[in-house]
Amino acid sequence: MAFVIALLIVFPASWLRRALPAGAQCGSWNGSLWRGQCNGLTWTVAGKPPVRIDSLSWRVQPLALLRARLQADTQLNAAGLQARGRITTGRGDLRIDALSAAGLIDHNLLGALPAGWKARLETRDAVVELQGRTLHQLAGTLTARDITDEHGMSLGDYQLQFAPQPGAPFNGTLHDLGGPIHLTARLTIQADRAWTLDGEATLRPGSPPQLARMLDQLNTADLSGRRRILLEGVVN
Repeated sequence: MAFVIALLIVFPASWLRRALPAGAQCGSWNGSLWRGQCNGLTWTVAGKPPVRIDSLSWRVQPLALLRARLQADTQLNAAGLQARGRITTGRGDLRIDALSAAGLIDHNLLGALPAGWKARLETRDAVVELQGRTLHQLAGTLTARDITDEHGMSLGDYQLQFAPQPGAPFNGTLHDLGGPIHLTARLTIQADRAWTLDGEATLRPGSPPQLARMLDQLNTADLSGRRRILLEGVVN
């Protein structure tokens, strides 16, 4: 019994290799199952650019195992991006608490961004819970700064906030923090991850003419210069 307990305590992190999802590979492993690190993690999904992570470290909370759940404090470091949070999973559910992230993102890291676009992302105190593929909880603040398109044109800074809510639909507020576009909108996400963005956008004086042409693809401006923005889709 003592040998088995000692073996579990020093269970090498590399034994997790077979638990990686399809398309994921780890360059090297350090530490143990309970407190370890994977360096040089790559994840390739068909039809999408590969995701590369410099390091992923974790610290398992043993008491959660008594409830048949796996809970770990994790930290991720990628090129220009750092994130940390507590992940709890079990019985097909996934919950992320106290998620904080900061760094540069592009289309390779966030598929919602068009190819060639870049931004500086900040997230704090975010909570996300999925039960299967159903969104059960969503809260937190996400700020995107220095957004630029594929031509390097500045699109400004924006902030999205979801206050704690008992359940779906989850209603968030989206507004600009300065830049060429004045934006106020409401983002609604359903339990099935279908989303709707409804708001208004107005170009500020001195904004580039090509930005007006870009917004014209969404809607034409009225006599006061306001454009109704109505978009919808599904979060994959």
